[in-house]
Amino acid sequence: MIVQEEFVSISTTPDVVERHLTDPALIKQWRSPLVLLEPIEGELMALGSKHQMRVVTFALAGAAYTVTERDKNHILMTMDGLWRGADLWRWFADGQRTVVQNRVEYDMTNSVLRPFAIGFGQFFAKFDMGLQMTRLQQLIEGRLSQRQLPAGQT
Repeated sequence: MIVQEEFVSISTTPDVVERHLTDPALIKQWRSPLVLLEPIEGELMALGSKHQMRVVTFALAGAAYTVTERDKNHILMTMDGLWRGADLWRWFADGQRTVVQNRVEYDMTNSVLRPFAIGFGQFFAKFDMGLQMTRLQQLIEGRLSQRQLPAGQT
């Protein structure tokens, strides 16, 4: 099992973080342009909804994500496809700031791709998680400039 985790502290309230983690228009602004999360069934990040995660640079249709838990302070998605596991987003107040945690636990279901996942894939995932956390923080704190947004987004 591969476990990767990132944290960021943002100068805002938990309600603002929740909105940025669940509103499709806001999600598009901070999510990595290298990874697509496409709806299959239901509204993005709603309990029971399903999404397909694809890594754009490798044209991999990675895994189907299903939101299995959802409340005011966390979203838990299970993953099933080329990798299996869980993707947790949790946020909580810490004084005038909100701490956001993204924890991903997964195994590769394809033994041929397992060495790739343990090597380059794990490095790529950690880089991508850090990039998303930084972009989320910058967007919420008003420091994400227009040139940092993916093409076609404002």
